[in-house]
Amino acid sequence: MPSDDRTVRVFISSTFRDMHAERDHLVRFAFPELEQRYLARGVQFIAVDLRWGVTQDQAENNEAISVCLEAIQTCRLTQ
Repeated sequence: MPSDDRTVRVFISSTFRDMHAERDHLVRFAFPELEQRYLARGVQFIAVDLRWGVTQDQAENNEAISVCLEAIQTCRLTQ
């Protein structure tokens, strides 16, 4: 597995209620291809789609923005 300094994180940004088909297409087709291409070069590819990262409790407690901003910051630090 590549080291952390050889990691690319891609943050997908849109509301949680739109672009489901587009996001699903990225996850099923584009991201696996990118993952293989990066891996061949010793780079880890990580897709960050917060549909997977914000819990119902966080959304109900108005914590979704904080979770999103933290994920964005993590993506920035690994570029």
